[in-house]
Amino acid sequence: MDEMIVLSINEHQDLNAHSPLAILSSEEGFTLLLAKTQNATYLVIAQHMGRTVSTLELASARYAEFVIQLIDEHIRQHPGLQSEDLNTHIVLKAKDHLPRTAMPGDFLGPAA
Repeated sequence: MDEMIVLSINEHQDLNAHSPLAILSSEEGFTLLLAKTQNATYLVIAQHMGRTVSTLELASARYAEFVIQLIDEHIRQHPGLQSEDLNTHIVLKAKDHLPRTAMPGDFLGPAA
């Protein structure tokens, strides 16, 4: 089991320099994007109504997809969530789990 590696939080400003891989429309105007950087890392971008709320740079596409699912779940569980609150949630969770979050063995596999 690999450990999740968060390389940066809210450091990416020029989002046009990245190659988009996936877009997920969430609730209440939130959009979650997955992009690959020029350094072969992966960027999770949370946007609200086209404005960037938060970015996370991760070492693995697998973890980036997992993080997108976690953020989407948080948005859906908190109707009326404000952009600033989502950013705070993402930053606190990323910093809290930075050194110790392990990825489940096969989280993308079929459910038992």
